[in-house]
Amino acid sequence: MPAFRPLPASEEAPATHVRTRTPTVFRAAAATWPAVKDWSFPYLASLDPGLPVQLVAGNRETETTRFTTSTLGSYVGRLTRDAPPDDVISYLKEFDLLKKFPQLRADLRSSELFPSGTIRSSATWIGPSHARTGLHCDLLDNLAVQIMGTKRFYLAHPAAVKQAGMGSRKYDAWARLSLISAEELAAGQEHGDFFVADLEPGDVLYVPAYWWHEVVNLTPGVLLSGFFGPRTRVLSRWAWVQARESLHRAGLLGRGNCTCHDHRGSEAGRSPGGA
Repeated sequence: MPAFRPLPASEEAPATHVRTRTPTVFRAAAATWPAVKDWSFPYLASLDPGLPVQLVAGNRETETTRFTTSTLGSYVGRLTRDAPPDDVISYLKEFDLLKKFPQLRADLRSSELFPSGTIRSSATWIGPSHARTGLHCDLLDNLAVQIMGTKRFYLAHPAAVKQAGMGSRKYDAWARLSLISAEELAAGQEHGDFFVADLEPGDVLYVPAYWWHEVVNLTPGVLLSGFFGPRTRVLSRWAWVQARESLHRAGLLGRGNCTCHDHRGSEAGRSPGGA
């Protein structure tokens, strides 16, 4: 059984620590946010019960990409009832909650976390127990805030997947994927940077760009990701991603093997990263 070391926690302000570019957890750094104290699944479901939502079925990072559809009220309203582990888990990933419901911004204190002068992009991951995002690394730094529930992150050094020869050719606009899980990657490794962190409501996790991570919900939960970076870095990365995305949409890159289309070719909106 691979040994994952507990990820160190920091007492620094996140905006100060990110300069070190080392992953860390900030315990209870967002515990006073109204979202952490007041949000509930019934409340989120009530915001627009009939809003159509697209759900990821299973682990699209290592399996065939599949989507299902539901409504916000139906999906979020049933999250307090855990699905059996052998069911295909449906996951509301990379959902732009704050764009759909801008009034929710008043319940956040995101400006407390980020260095000044950075460009930021946020998305939410809403799902049941056992919902999983396979091992991947993002192209931008991420400050992830656990709003509800408990989530486990497995992390591995940026060089770990390449050294194992397990990089995937599956296309994802804002991430790179692994062919194997975090536990498979760490198996048999006596040394190496392999960490684990369990996030409770109000905890904040810093994942630097290119650090590999796999994420699983231990309970039904809501996580808010905040991808960020200096303006020049983000804009240059965005231009590079858009160039590759044009090739992908033309069928010249990642055709039939991507995270943004299911087996019928239907398209899903993508935002930076995954959690």
